[in-house]
Amino acid sequence: MRVAAVGDIHGHENLAAFAADLERLEAPDLFLLAGDLTDRDDGEAFGEVVDAVRARITCPTYAVFGNNEYERSHDAYRARAAGIVFLKDEAVTVRVAGREVRLVGTTGSLDRPTWWQRTNLPGIARAYEERVGTIDRLLEGGGFRVLLTHYPPTHATMGGEKEAWRPELGSTKLEAVVLRRRPDVVVHGHIHKGIPRATLSAGQSTIEDVGARGPIPVHNVAYPVTHGITVLDL
Repeated sequence: MRVAAVGDIHGHENLAAFAADLERLEAPDLFLLAGDLTDRDDGEAFGEVVDAVRARITCPTYAVFGNNEYERSHDAYRARAAGIVFLKDEAVTVRVAGREVRLVGTTGSLDRPTWWQRTNLPGIARAYEERVGTIDRLLEGGGFRVLLTHYPPTHATMGGEKEAWRPELGSTKLEAVVLRRRPDVVVHGHIHKGIPRATLSAGQSTIEDVGARGPIPVHNVAYPVTHGITVLDL
Protein backbone atom coordinates (compact mmCIF):
# COMPACT_ATOMS: atom_id res chain seq x y z
CA MET A 1 0.00 0.00 0.00
CA ARG A 2 1.54 3.23 -1.16
CA VAL A 3 0.48 6.29 0.86
CA ALA A 4 1.50 9.84 -0.07
CA ALA A 5 1.15 12.58 2.53
CA VAL A 6 1.89 16.29 2.86
CA GLY A 7 0.90 19.22 5.04
CA ASP A 8 1.55 22.92 5.45
CA ILE A 9 1.49 23.98 1.82
CA HIS A 10 0.39 27.39 3.14
CA GLY A 11 -1.25 28.43 -0.10
CA HIS A 12 0.90 30.41 -2.49
CA GLU A 13 3.98 30.06 -0.28
CA ASN A 14 4.68 26.50 -1.48
CA LEU A 15 2.08 25.97 -4.20
CA ALA A 16 4.42 26.08 -7.22
CA ALA A 17 6.90 23.63 -5.70
CA PHE A 18 4.09 21.37 -4.50
CA ALA A 19 2.48 21.31 -7.95
CA ALA A 20 5.83 20.29 -9.46
CA ASP A 21 6.13 17.52 -6.85
CA LEU A 22 2.68 16.25 -7.81
CA GLU A 23 3.75 15.99 -11.44
CA ARG A 24 6.69 13.76 -10.46
CA LEU A 25 4.76 11.64 -7.97
CA GLU A 26 4.23 7.99 -8.80
CA ALA A 27 0.54 7.23 -8.37
CA PRO A 28 -0.27 6.45 -4.71
CA ASP A 29 -3.08 4.27 -3.37
CA LEU A 30 -4.06 6.84 -0.74
CA PHE A 31 -3.30 10.57 -0.46
CA LEU A 32 -3.35 12.40 2.88
CA LEU A 33 -3.31 16.15 3.54
CA ALA A 34 -2.30 17.16 7.07
CA GLY A 35 -3.81 20.65 7.23
CA ASP A 36 -2.72 24.22 6.51
CA LEU A 37 -3.34 23.93 2.80
CA THR A 38 -3.79 27.68 2.87
CA ASP A 39 -2.50 30.58 4.95
CA ARG A 40 -4.57 32.87 7.21
CA ASP A 41 -7.89 31.55 5.92
CA ASP A 42 -7.21 32.51 2.30
CA GLY A 43 -10.03 30.76 0.45
CA GLU A 44 -8.70 31.57 -3.01
CA ALA A 45 -5.32 30.00 -2.28
CA PHE A 46 -7.05 27.00 -0.72
CA GLY A 47 -8.93 26.49 -3.97
CA GLU A 48 -5.72 26.61 -6.01
CA VAL A 49 -4.09 23.96 -3.83
CA VAL A 50 -7.19 21.76 -4.14
CA ASP A 51 -7.15 22.22 -7.92
CA ALA A 52 -3.50 21.16 -8.06
CA VAL A 53 -4.27 17.99 -6.11
CA ARG A 54 -7.34 17.06 -8.11
CA ALA A 55 -5.55 17.62 -11.42
CA ARG A 56 -3.00 14.92 -10.56
CA ILE A 57 -4.38 12.64 -7.84
CA THR A 58 -7.08 10.09 -8.63
CA CYS A 59 -6.89 7.84 -5.55
CA PRO A 60 -8.96 8.33 -2.37
CA THR A 61 -7.84 11.60 -0.76
CA TYR A 62 -8.45 12.60 2.84
CA ALA A 63 -7.53 15.76 4.74
CA VAL A 64 -7.77 17.48 8.09
CA PHE A 65 -8.06 21.17 8.86
CA GLY A 66 -5.06 23.08 10.18
CA ASN A 67 -4.94 26.22 12.27
CA ASN A 68 -4.82 28.33 9.09
CA GLU A 69 -8.20 26.99 7.97
CA TYR A 70 -10.35 28.95 10.39
CA GLU A 71 -13.32 27.23 12.00
CA ARG A 72 -15.76 29.75 10.53
CA SER A 73 -14.74 28.69 7.01
CA HIS A 74 -14.76 24.91 7.38
CA ASP A 75 -18.11 24.43 5.62
CA ALA A 76 -16.96 26.59 2.70
CA TYR A 77 -13.71 24.63 2.45
CA ARG A 78 -15.56 21.33 2.41
CA ALA A 79 -17.83 22.62 -0.33
CA ARG A 80 -14.78 23.65 -2.39
CA ALA A 81 -12.85 20.44 -1.75
CA ALA A 82 -13.84 18.74 -5.03
CA GLY A 83 -13.77 15.16 -3.81
CA ILE A 84 -11.21 15.60 -1.05
CA VAL A 85 -12.83 14.34 2.16
CA PHE A 86 -12.08 16.43 5.26
CA LEU A 87 -12.23 14.53 8.52
CA LYS A 88 -13.07 16.58 11.60
CA ASP A 89 -12.74 14.33 14.63
CA GLU A 90 -14.04 11.49 12.49
CA ALA A 91 -13.04 8.00 11.42
CA VAL A 92 -13.65 6.25 8.12
CA THR A 93 -12.81 2.81 6.83
CA VAL A 94 -11.47 2.81 3.29
CA ARG A 95 -10.34 -0.10 1.14
CA VAL A 96 -6.85 0.62 -0.15
CA ALA A 97 -4.91 -1.76 -2.40
CA GLY A 98 -7.11 -4.65 -1.30
CA ARG A 99 -6.72 -3.78 2.37
CA GLU A 100 -9.13 -2.20 4.84
CA VAL A 101 -7.68 0.88 6.50
CA ARG A 102 -9.32 2.72 9.39
CA LEU A 103 -8.37 6.37 9.09
CA VAL A 104 -8.88 8.70 12.05
CA GLY A 105 -8.66 12.37 11.11
CA THR A 106 -8.52 15.42 13.37
CA THR A 107 -6.92 18.83 13.68
CA GLY A 108 -5.48 17.48 16.93
CA SER A 109 -4.89 19.06 20.31
CA LEU A 110 -2.49 21.33 22.16
CA ASP A 111 -1.50 20.89 25.78
CA ARG A 112 -1.67 24.69 26.13
CA PRO A 113 -3.57 26.96 23.73
CA THR A 114 -1.51 29.70 22.14
CA TRP A 115 -1.80 33.29 23.40
CA TRP A 116 -3.88 34.18 20.33
CA GLN A 117 -6.20 31.25 20.93
CA ARG A 118 -6.59 32.05 24.61
CA THR A 119 -7.43 35.65 23.69
CA ASN A 120 -9.76 35.01 20.74
CA LEU A 121 -11.26 31.55 21.21
CA PRO A 122 -13.09 31.23 24.53
CA GLY A 123 -13.37 27.62 25.61
CA ILE A 124 -10.56 26.37 23.37
CA ALA A 125 -8.68 24.73 26.26
CA ARG A 126 -11.73 22.67 27.14
CA ALA A 127 -12.26 21.80 23.48
CA TYR A 128 -8.70 20.47 23.28
CA GLU A 129 -9.24 18.38 26.41
CA GLU A 130 -12.45 16.93 25.01
CA ARG A 131 -10.78 16.18 21.68
CA VAL A 132 -8.19 13.99 23.38
CA GLY A 133 -11.03 11.82 24.67
CA THR A 134 -12.71 11.78 21.27
CA ILE A 135 -9.56 10.63 19.50
CA ASP A 136 -9.05 7.98 22.17
CA ARG A 137 -12.48 6.55 21.37
CA LEU A 138 -11.98 6.77 17.60
CA LEU A 139 -8.73 4.81 17.81
CA GLU A 140 -10.27 2.02 19.86
CA GLY A 141 -10.25 -1.40 18.25
CA GLY A 142 -8.06 -3.42 15.94
CA GLY A 143 -7.31 -3.59 12.26
CA PHE A 144 -4.90 -1.40 10.36
CA ARG A 145 -5.27 2.14 11.72
CA VAL A 146 -3.81 5.46 10.58
CA LEU A 147 -4.00 8.61 12.70
CA LEU A 148 -3.92 11.81 10.61
CA THR A 149 -3.62 15.09 12.52
CA HIS A 150 -2.44 18.63 11.96
CA TYR A 151 -0.98 19.29 15.40
CA PRO A 152 1.54 16.60 16.38
CA PRO A 153 0.34 14.12 19.01
CA THR A 154 3.84 14.03 20.49
CA HIS A 155 6.93 16.17 21.01
CA ALA A 156 9.13 13.52 19.40
CA THR A 157 9.22 15.17 15.96
CA MET A 158 9.70 18.75 17.18
CA GLY A 159 13.44 18.84 16.56
CA GLY A 160 14.63 22.43 16.89
CA GLU A 161 11.43 23.90 18.27
CA LYS A 162 12.01 25.65 21.61
CA GLU A 163 11.23 23.54 24.66
CA ALA A 164 9.13 26.27 26.29
CA TRP A 165 6.87 26.52 23.25
CA ARG A 166 6.23 22.83 22.78
CA PRO A 167 2.99 22.66 24.80
CA GLU A 168 1.59 25.24 22.33
CA LEU A 169 2.72 23.16 19.34
CA GLY A 170 1.54 19.65 20.17
CA SER A 171 0.17 17.30 22.78
CA THR A 172 1.80 14.84 25.14
CA LYS A 173 -1.71 13.95 26.30
CA LEU A 174 -2.39 12.61 22.82
CA GLU A 175 0.95 10.84 22.88
CA ALA A 176 -0.36 8.82 25.82
CA VAL A 177 -3.43 7.93 23.75
CA VAL A 178 -1.26 6.87 20.81
CA LEU A 179 0.87 4.65 23.06
CA ARG A 180 -2.23 3.03 24.54
CA ARG A 181 -4.25 2.58 21.34
CA ARG A 182 -1.23 1.86 19.12
CA PRO A 183 -2.27 2.93 15.60
CA ASP A 184 -0.03 1.48 12.91
CA VAL A 185 1.18 4.87 11.73
CA VAL A 186 0.77 8.52 12.69
CA VAL A 187 0.93 11.37 10.16
CA HIS A 188 0.96 15.06 11.17
CA GLY A 189 2.02 18.53 10.04
CA HIS A 190 2.38 21.95 11.73
CA ILE A 191 5.99 21.63 12.93
CA HIS A 192 8.22 23.63 10.60
CA LYS A 193 11.50 23.31 12.53
CA GLY A 194 11.06 19.67 13.36
CA ILE A 195 12.34 16.38 12.03
CA PRO A 196 10.53 14.26 9.45
CA ARG A 197 10.26 11.03 11.42
CA ALA A 198 10.35 9.57 14.92
CA THR A 199 9.05 6.47 16.66
CA LEU A 200 7.10 6.01 19.88
CA SER A 201 7.41 2.98 22.10
CA ALA A 202 6.68 2.11 25.71
CA GLY A 203 6.47 -0.94 27.89
CA GLN A 204 9.00 -2.91 25.87
CA SER A 205 11.51 -4.73 28.02
CA THR A 206 12.89 -7.35 25.64
CA ILE A 207 13.83 -7.66 22.00
CA GLU A 208 10.89 -10.03 21.61
CA ASP A 209 8.51 -7.34 22.86
CA VAL A 210 9.84 -4.86 20.31
CA GLY A 211 9.45 -7.36 17.53
CA ALA A 212 5.93 -8.35 18.57
CA ARG A 213 4.53 -4.89 19.22
CA GLY A 214 6.89 -2.71 17.27
CA PRO A 215 7.51 1.01 17.68
CA ILE A 216 4.85 3.34 16.30
CA PRO A 217 6.16 5.40 13.37
CA VAL A 218 5.32 9.11 13.46
CA HIS A 219 5.79 11.14 10.28
CA ASN A 220 5.97 14.93 10.20
CA VAL A 221 4.92 15.71 6.63
CA ALA A 222 5.01 19.52 6.93
CA TYR A 223 6.32 20.86 3.62
CA PRO A 224 8.84 23.26 5.24
CA VAL A 225 10.50 20.17 6.76
CA THR A 226 10.26 17.64 3.94
CA HIS A 227 10.42 19.99 0.94
CA GLY A 228 8.37 17.42 -0.89
CA ILE A 229 5.62 14.82 -0.63
CA THR A 230 6.29 12.01 1.85
CA VAL A 231 5.70 8.53 0.43
CA LEU A 232 5.09 5.62 2.81
CA ASP A 233 5.05 1.98 1.78
CA LEU A 234 2.83 0.35 4.39
